[in-house]
Amino acid sequence: MKHVLTAFLILINLTVLKAQTAGSPSTGPIHLIDSAACMPVEDQGTSPTCWVFGTNSLFESDLIKKYDLHVNLSEMFIARYAYVDKIKQYLATNGATYCEGGGQFHDVIRVVRNVGMVPEVVYKGMPNGESSYNHAALDTAMKMVTQQFLHEGKTVLNKIDLQQLYDSLDKYLGKVPAAFWYRQKQYTPLTFAKEVVKFDDDYMELVSFANQPLYKKFVLIDKYNWARDSFYNITLDDMHRLVDTALAKGWSVGWEGDVTESGFNYYAGFAAFPDSLHHYDEERIVNYKNESTERDHMLQIVGIGRDQHNKKWYYMKNSWGRWFSPFQGYLYMEENYFKLKTVILFVNKRGLPGDLAKELGVK
Repeated sequence: MKHVLTAFLILINLTVLKAQTAGSPSTGPIHLIDSAACMPVEDQGTSPTCWVFGTNSLFESDLIKKYDLHVNLSEMFIARYAYVDKIKQYLATNGATYCEGGGQFHDVIRVVRNVGMVPEVVYKGMPNGESSYNHAALDTAMKMVTQQFLHEGKTVLNKIDLQQLYDSLDKYLGKVPAAFWYRQKQYTPLTFAKEVVKFDDDYMELVSFANQPLYKKFVLIDKYNWARDSFYNITLDDMHRLVDTALAKGWSVGWEGDVTESGFNYYAGFAAFPDSLHHYDEERIVNYKNESTERDHMLQIVGIGRDQHNKKWYYMKNSWGRWFSPFQGYLYMEENYFKLKTVILFVNKRGLPGDLAKELGVK
């Protein structure tokens, strides 16, 4: 389905947003009902780092909610150390795991837990005065050095190997400062994560597959899940309740799914399928197995709205900048699209419905 946007109007007034469009899936305005505060839209450029942008954006929203702290977190700091993690696992498995620039929510958690995080003002990841991210050369260099290690039969990196790897990362992303000043106090990445971000590791990844045991964790078979992390399995109805409850409480939700469908129209600002009868549970399993549902993008769900027909829309923050975007880098995702093309949700456990948290054994 193609949508041609001929006019738009965005009015933001506290918790009410109305987007009036012509030729859109909705013939009238969409009223935002619940929302979470968030930092400005950023642009990942031509880098495969939506997974970092989406996760960091959720962390930034949580900082606003919890502490009224507005801080822009560095995506490239996370991407840098996640690359090291992926290369180590790739060599340990003799080249059997994913080792490119993409990733998932838990890859960010792992880096923050082990290395920390920094504000973007400290580590932009553009050491040579670039104006946008382009990781073609970086990804090529990482592939070359990794294949060199693999060819040499290395399964574990020694200090010399690690330094060679860090030198390449320094060239394309810049050196990481051992310590830095932020708001008149000195930090390391670990102390910044502990004292400023106050990272609590209270985050969960959830999926919905009817062919897996409910309310238990299982390892999702996915090339991007190179570390073989486990995900909580819930019903599709639970997914809806989770998003609705979290947004009502002021928590945003991370979304991973498929944006390659014709119904995903960035230039119109909508992701929607025509209303029709679906057997969602069955279709989701088939589409995942045959990869017609791809896991190719991450977005942040920051609001829920209703149109004049009372149809629900999710208000999504993207990481493709504001170029050619009718909603300044945001878009609306209709329920049918959400049901068919959502793969993973990521949320602070405090955003869960109480009964779901109890069912999952989350305190």
